[in-house]
Amino acid sequence: MKTPTDEELVRAIQEGDVLAYETLIKRYQHGLFVFVMRLIHDEANASDIVQNTLVKVYEIIDRIDIKKKFSTFVFEIAKNAAISELRRRKHKVSLEEIVDFTEEESFVEELYRADLASQVRISVRALPLRYRTVISLYYFDDLSYEEIAGKLHLPINTVRTHLKRGKEQLRILLQHYENK
Repeated sequence: MKTPTDEELVRAIQEGDVLAYETLIKRYQHGLFVFVMRLIHDEANASDIVQNTLVKVYEIIDRIDIKKKFSTFVFEIAKNAAISELRRRKHKVSLEEIVDFTEEESFVEELYRADLASQVRISVRALPLRYRTVISLYYFDDLSYEEIAGKLHLPINTVRTHLKRGKEQLRILLQHYENK
């Protein structure tokens, strides 16, 4: 079954499909949280900002132009809410101090990277358990093949095979995401 694009989901929500909204929430919730945490460094307020952002998106869904990239729109709302939270705290902080941009990196690239990181996590969770476990241990926990083999009580060649097959499946999942 083809995964719907953001634009297709927005159109479906505009037509009254509540399940499409749930799908959109699942797609963006984690990435938004990570993004907002980088800005405000406060877990409780970051969760509130993400929830408020998603509610605001729903409230103005009829006015969203589906010809424009939805992710930029939703991350912009979250960024503005985070900046408002920082102002509320009476911290005088410029945008450059909030997000550590390099000269060649634009705000949209930062948003894309946060969105892609979120999609990688979602895609890893979609892998079969044996591949997901090995990929998580190798890339997220930074364990060597030998350490993974010992931890999972597997031959080292099985670890290599699981890692190779997992990366192949992950590449396919991420290519699908990139082609949306």
